[in-house]
Amino acid sequence: MSSKKVTLPNSIRTQKMSEINNDLLLFTDRELRPKAPVHGSFAIYSRKDTPVKADISASRRDYYKIVLITKGTGIYTVNDRQHEIDGPTLIFLHPDQVKSWHATSEEQDGTYILFNEHLFENQQQEILNYPLLQREGQAVYKITDTQTVYLASIFRQLMKEFNEDAAFKQEAILIYLKLVLLEGRRIAQEEAAPVRQLTAAQMLAFRFTDKLEKQFPIEHPHQQVTLKTAKEFATFLNTHPNHLNACVKHTTGRTVSEHIRQRVVLEAKLLLIHTDWPIADIAWSLGYEDPGNFTHFFQNHCHQSPNSFRHQSAL
Repeated sequence: MSSKKVTLPNSIRTQKMSEINNDLLLFTDRELRPKAPVHGSFAIYSRKDTPVKADISASRRDYYKIVLITKGTGIYTVNDRQHEIDGPTLIFLHPDQVKSWHATSEEQDGTYILFNEHLFENQQQEILNYPLLQREGQAVYKITDTQTVYLASIFRQLMKEFNEDAAFKQEAILIYLKLVLLEGRRIAQEEAAPVRQLTAAQMLAFRFTDKLEKQFPIEHPHQQVTLKTAKEFATFLNTHPNHLNACVKHTTGRTVSEHIRQRVVLEAKLLLIHTDWPIADIAWSLGYEDPGNFTHFFQNHCHQSPNSFRHQSAL
């Protein structure tokens, strides 16, 4: 993937989020009936099932956009820089950035997310402060097959939340959106590694958090996390548990066990809210062979049983 400077036109249209559905209908062979965005502030679409035009002239938007390209080639221009897309790519766009697109292959696949600041009403808008969503930030990242598989799994969860009217829909969308941005920051950090060296402790902490996060999301009942304890992570990372814990604590402010517990609790809540799996299946997926041990763990950290949490969420 290469990039070069281009000259922008004098007149640049601002595309509004409310126009997206109409644009998709114009360029789709079948009738499209997407679900309404959360509070009109979030939407997610498949590039294959709901394709946009092969050529999009330079424009700004009134929303943020994240694009995961899994198939297809083309020329993506952001501000004054032209990017040749050939292979899996992740793209972040700020409303003020000027972008245009020219497809150079007929087959296109992937997913794109649209959202604006109203998604974060009554919450801290920390997501909008992510480096990848800044106007001056780098926008286009070539990604590996492994990164593509992981990101695609998160995008599928976002698509599921968007198309269903489950309890805590907005909260779940925010969680998965944060995971996309977290993985994007890791990808950006890898690209910047030659110019900004991490310490050995920071690198070990990064490897730990990366491995922990890539065990999720749990997408089917026969999927189980493989590393569940600080000792297991230390063995995988070829280090001593005490050394791993010291590096993670120094770098992140939390211990290895705290990271594991918080991520397991988060995944447990998502599975209880958004699946009808038996508690025993959820427990097994999260590494608890004995459902009673899982119930004790969940009650200790959430101050209610898994069944009570699920029942309360359904009200």
